[in-house]
Amino acid sequence: MDHPLIIAIDGPSGSGKSTLGRMLARELGLLYIDTGSMYRAVALAVIESTVNESDDLAVGALAERIDIDLGGEPDSLRVSVNDRDVTERVRAEDVTQVSSIVSTIPAVRRAMVRRQRELGKRGAVMNGRDIGTVVFPNADVKFFLDADIKERAERRLAEEREVNAAATYEQTLADITERDRRDTTREDSPLIAAEDAIIIDSTGMAIDDVFAKMMMIVRERTAA
Repeated sequence: MDHPLIIAIDGPSGSGKSTLGRMLARELGLLYIDTGSMYRAVALAVIESTVNESDDLAVGALAERIDIDLGGEPDSLRVSVNDRDVTERVRAEDVTQVSSIVSTIPAVRRAMVRRQRELGKRGAVMNGRDIGTVVFPNADVKFFLDADIKERAERRLAEEREVNAAATYEQTLADITERDRRDTTREDSPLIAAEDAIIIDSTGMAIDDVFAKMMMIVRERTAA
């Protein structure tokens, strides 16, 4: 290929985007960009400021001002805000809740899209909810991952219990249901599969099987 490889992975919460994105980036030697971490970084900045999360103008202005950077290996991605490492902090429940709100604000999404495009110029595996439709509509390979919502809730619960032992399946399912609603109904960059995306439903599939399928497709698409 005569240009850096861009692989876009979109899908709802708990569909396996992060795990599979890291696996692909490691196998292909590419930068891994978890765009969800960038929205979490904005959410943390909102929490730590005097800005109200429902004030679209103020949150959008804050997103423009702060410096967000992603670095490190795929399996140890580090997130920083204004040169401060916030990798662990952005996974907290309060950040998760605010992130699902601020990520629907058009000004925030525009600010993050600009940064994501800049980061991706070196070649990357990038996951999110609008990568193949908005951020990199000309990505070399586009995947849209999905799975049954109950299975997605179980996957997310396993992640949440690593930082919050009190997390429950019922609350996690409710949170994912609400997040799905916000993602698919927002006016700016709603969650939809790109027309040329390869849709993979991973319900009941082992992660290694999904990875093998994705790698086969990447090799076929980039062989020319």
